[in-house]
Amino acid sequence: MKRLDPAARRAAMAWFVLFVLLFLAATWFVRHEDLSDLDRGARTLVRQGRGVALERVMRAMSVLALGYVLLPVTVVCSVVLWRRRHREVAALLPLIGVTAAGVLALTKWLVNKPRPSLRGYGFPSGHVFGVTVFVVVAVYLLWLYEVPRRTQRLARAVGVAFIVAVGYSRLYVNAHWLSDVVGGLLAGLAFAVVAMLVTDRRLR
Repeated sequence: MKRLDPAARRAAMAWFVLFVLLFLAATWFVRHEDLSDLDRGARTLVRQGRGVALERVMRAMSVLALGYVLLPVTVVCSVVLWRRRHREVAALLPLIGVTAAGVLALTKWLVNKPRPSLRGYGFPSGHVFGVTVFVVVAVYLLWLYEVPRRTQRLARAVGVAFIVAVGYSRLYVNAHWLSDVVGGLLAGLAFAVVAMLVTDRRLR
């Protein structure tokens, strides 16, 4: 297995600080409703591009990003790693998933921004947050276990496409504003970096 060298750990910490600062800035703008015009403009554009053929696809993308889907997949991966005697990582994966859910719930409660439907807890998007954490940790694990580079590149490309598709689906089904989606992405990236650093330290 690979480990993060000191330079890589410092770079990861710098990225974490950047993601947190951007998330806090986005939260400040959201709380002061400075992004409302941008949100409404993005909503209008998405609604103008709606089509019957995309309806099922977008709803399916939203379902795939649910915790009810991602958490069982995480548990299956954990079991596979446990059987292959990678028990430190196997034990950490469910913990990362549960902690992510707790952090998300607390953040939504603190911000309490309405969705387009006027229901509460819109910011940040939980779907985008969850799928971002899932993809980044998965890509990290492929690197950690030195999977062939071609597979890693493919995983990164598919992962990015998945995150973008889920983000767009949340706008498409009118479940979130654009600012919610961006907030979910930034929070997910920050959390995923912490998960990587904690895993790396535990493996040492």
